[in-house]
Amino acid sequence: MATTTTGKDGKDDEVEGLPPRQRLMVALAILPAGAMQGMDTFATGVAIPRMMGSLSVTITEVSWVLTSYLVASAMFTPLFAWLSRKLGCKKLFIGVVFGFMCCSLLISQSDTLYEIVFFRFMQGVFGAGLNPLTTQVVLASFPKSHHGIAFGWLQMGRNSAVVIGPLVGGILTELFDWRMVYLMNVPLAILALVLIPRILPKDEPQEPKAFDFFGFVALSLAIVAIQLLLNQGEKLDWFDSNLIVTCMFVGAGFIWIFLVHTSMTLHPYLNLTVFKNREFTIGIILMFFAHFMTYGYVGLLPPILQDQLGFPVIDAGMIIANRGVGTMCAAMLAGVMIFRFSPRSLIVSGMLVVAIATWMLAELAPIQTKTPIIIAVFLQGFGLGFIKTPIMTLAFITLATSLRPDGASVMATTQRLASSVGVSVLIVLLVRSTQNARVSLVESVESERIEQLGLGHSWNPDSVTGMMVLDRMIEKHAEFIAYITDFQIMTFLTLAMLPLLILVRSRKGSSVR
Repeated sequence: MATTTTGKDGKDDEVEGLPPRQRLMVALAILPAGAMQGMDTFATGVAIPRMMGSLSVTITEVSWVLTSYLVASAMFTPLFAWLSRKLGCKKLFIGVVFGFMCCSLLISQSDTLYEIVFFRFMQGVFGAGLNPLTTQVVLASFPKSHHGIAFGWLQMGRNSAVVIGPLVGGILTELFDWRMVYLMNVPLAILALVLIPRILPKDEPQEPKAFDFFGFVALSLAIVAIQLLLNQGEKLDWFDSNLIVTCMFVGAGFIWIFLVHTSMTLHPYLNLTVFKNREFTIGIILMFFAHFMTYGYVGLLPPILQDQLGFPVIDAGMIIANRGVGTMCAAMLAGVMIFRFSPRSLIVSGMLVVAIATWMLAELAPIQTKTPIIIAVFLQGFGLGFIKTPIMTLAFITLATSLRPDGASVMATTQRLASSVGVSVLIVLLVRSTQNARVSLVESVESERIEQLGLGHSWNPDSVTGMMVLDRMIEKHAEFIAYITDFQIMTFLTLAMLPLLILVRSRKGSSVR
């Protein structure tokens, strides 16, 4: 796709990329595919509370709707580095979009949680290819000096879906059903299937490396075991359960097997030699943090807005859409500023904004107006959007061209792992904090004090009716306290990541070599 030369260090380096007009057309062609994935994920988050009621499941059980997709993406993302060499980006892109669309249709027709989780997993298999293929197309189409602004525009385009997804998802869920959230993927997929064959340049398949089936199985089993541990640990009382203990040993064992195998095999499933590049390694750690935070919000914000603060699903979607607005603004701004400021300066600024946003959310009250929440959600989106573009630029700017497909796979795998871990860990903390808060609240309930307050017989804990009313009230307040605790943890986690940036060389993004 791009013109390359060999530099003094013997590494391939892009000189021109595609002509400017063709670059723009390529960016527009891949935009619907990226938007489809973003809309699906964030619209699903808004629909989660409604799905809980429709399917009669708990928040822990319904979280599998999010994590099954993310687990499948993490498992199969590295496969697309191999497939892109064997089939070429263009053919593979078309197949991925078509498969994603078919799975969306099947999810919309599912009647049980098990069916939804299975088809979400299959959707994740195809969705695993969207991010690495998009990244490869951008890297091949734009010269290295324009990667910063290219990733900025790419992030802005993707995050337009983060604006539209919650808003459209909220409206469709309120007026029709949660199933419409998945049907809205169909027109975007059709648009992508029209544009990609016509606009993307033809690329010739390369001679692929031998496929590392053993590495694929080892990594997949490790990811599934760890995810089961995180999702079921709280429900099964952690290490008092034989299943959880087994998952821990299976996950740790297969991670060790995978690392040993990868270091010894000639053509590993996941090429870990990219971690020899210092900037890429730091970028991976920072991207893990960014996606942990991003998808953690997907599991937390819709329930607290709808179930705790009482906002209708449409209002909740409109509030969450402000995150996408903030991310779009930040991505566009960061893509330009990366030419003038070092990635480290931009990342520090973005993280401080994220910390401010999470602390604002940690200060919410049970009765809350929209304005402070909108400001906090906008700042959260702005901060995360502001750090993703410099992180992508930092990670790839010194990576050899020949390693870019492997780097894109490792980056996308990291993003998916962080996303699934973020949802699971924060839900686990939410459940645990709810239990602790409930115990404290129950201990503080005194019959005499309630009688003195004159709340009536319906609040009397000595009667069956009063006990049920008090139980519902205590449960709701305990959950609210747990949400606040999660936001406090996210604030401290953000601040704890800042010392890592000392390791980043302070250079302008356009001049890092």
